[in-house]
Formats: sequence, C-alpha cells, structure tokens
Amino acid sequence: MSNTGWNLFRLILGITFLTFSTARAADRINTSFISATPTASAPIWMAKDAGIFEKYGFDATVIFISGSIRGIQAILAGDIPIGEGAGPGLVSARLAGGDVVAVAGTINVLPYYLVAHPSIKRPEDLRGKIGGNHIAGTTAEYALRMSLKRLGIDPLRDVQLRVIGGTIERMAALQKGLVQFTVVTQAGKAIAEKAGFPTVVDMIALGIPFPQNGIYTTGKMVRERPDLVQRYTKAYVEAIHYYKTHKEEALRILRKYSRVEDRGVLEDSWEWHRRYFPNAPYPPVEGYQLLLQDVAASNPKAAKANAREMVDMRFIKELEDSGFVKALYGK
Repeated sequence: MSNTGWNLFRLILGITFLTFSTARAADRINTSFISATPTASAPIWMAKDAGIFEKYGFDATVIFISGSIRGIQAILAGDIPIGEGAGPGLVSARLAGGDVVAVAGTINVLPYYLVAHPSIKRPEDLRGKIGGNHIAGTTAEYALRMSLKRLGIDPLRDVQLRVIGGTIERMAALQKGLVQFTVVTQAGKAIAEKAGFPTVVDMIALGIPFPQNGIYTTGKMVRERPDLVQRYTKAYVEAIHYYKTHKEEALRILRKYSRVEDRGVLEDSWEWHRRYFPNAPYPPVEGYQLLLQDVAASNPKAAKANAREMVDMRFIKELEDSGFVKALYGK
C-alpha cells in the first residue's frame, strides 16, 4: 500500500474509531417532564427533538410524569437520575429526609390564573362553589389555595375543593359542570377563555416568587456525577435559547408533545414563556423560602429548614461565569 493509501486508511480508521467511541460514550438516561400542556416543560422537549441532548452526550428517553410530586418521587427512587419537578415536591421531599436538590429554575413566579364558570362574576361568588384541584403538594394545588386566600376565601371552609387531576382533566371537569372553578397556566387560560370561562384572579400580576418548574437531581448524583449534571444543565440552557430563537420549530415541537392543534393557543403560550424563561435559569431561593413559610403552619420542620440548602447554584453559575450563556445570545 502506498503512503497516500496508508494515510487515507488511517484517517478513515481514526474517524470510524472516534465515531464508535463517541456513540459508546453517550449516557443513556431517562429524564422526565411534568406538564403535558404548552409550554412549561418545553426546554426538555426542545433538548430531545432538536438534538441538544445528543449534542451533549445523552441518549435520553423523555418520559411524562403527571405532577411535580410524582416527578420528585421518580428522582428519589432512582428511576429518573435528573429531570423536571417543582418546588412543592422538593420541599415535601426534603422535609421528609429526601436527598434531592434543585439545580435549575425555569418559571420562577406563580404562573397561574383562577378561571371560573361565567356565572361567577366576582371573587365572593366563589363561596359555596366546587373547585377542581390537583393532588396535594403540586404547584396547581398550592396556587389554588393561594388564590383563594388572596381573595379572602378560606379554602377549607368557604369552598369545596375536589381532586380532579392535571390541567386537561380539570378543564374537562369545568366544561362538564362537575366543578365551577379551577386554576390553569397561560396555555390553559387561553383555552378556558375560548370556551367561555373568564379569569377571576391573575396570580402572575401579584408577582409571587415561586419555583414553578425546574430541574432536580439527587445529592448523590451531584457528588458522584457532577459532569453528567453539568452537561445536562448545559443542554437545558441551550434548549431554552433554542425555544426563544426558533419559533416555528418550537411551535412544531409544542404541538407534538401537548397535542394542542390551535396555533393561536400555541403562539400565545410560546410568547408568554419566551418572556419568562430566564437565560440563566437559577433555582429561586426566595421562592423556596416562601414555600417553607407556608408549610411551617402544618409542619414544624419547615420553620427550621434552610431554603439555600435545597438549591445548588454552581452548575448554572459555571455556565454564566464561563461566558456560555452570553455566547448563546450574542451579548
């Protein structure tokens, strides 16, 4: 074989070996999202369908787990090494001794609206009515109780709250007349208003700090596989950028996962989350502190808990300090 032929053979062999090694090096993981409505869980959908997980060395299987409590439970059980959850689930798990920590926070305000039957014109009209609720400990359940309290209505005495399930189930119950009010996020609000159910309370306008959606993992994973956690958060941050800067592709992915076909609803949700998704998604310490204050009324452990111990800022901070986030957005 000539030197030219030999060199070409070595080059091909080297490329083949590199490709094979890269494929073998990919981490096969299960990761989860907790909302099937557009668009709170969108960064995980973008990371999967836009090839961003693959870019950072993951062969990721994306699994839907309804509700933040179940999402955190799956992480604690080891079924999901790193995935989506929300603040109430984390606080509940930590107070029970669970080894779970927040490494990112995507929606850091309480992004809910209380919608109701058209016959309910004023907040006081809610008294004596039946409300559709999610399971205890979820963000929707917290938001509904908070909404009612802000209106001066005791959620235990003045109304009847019935556990229905996720947003889709609650909206169906509202349309069938099984309940007269519930809480929804931005996408649900658009659907509710289109169906003739007006907004009674805009929780976003109140600006309540809250860990609505974020990325969680175990302390053990942080200690033993910080490289995996860092690559995951890197993919997550890049997925947020992709969501904000690739509208048509993002809408296509939103339609696929949410199964919402109404482009107007999808665009409205896309625009809202484009504004509220932070470029550097730090987990919100103040939101966890607010949760602890709420829980302290029924759980004395919460009064002694430190919200800062529930979050790990290092992974997002490293991406910001290294210039990674700035480079994504070109500023």
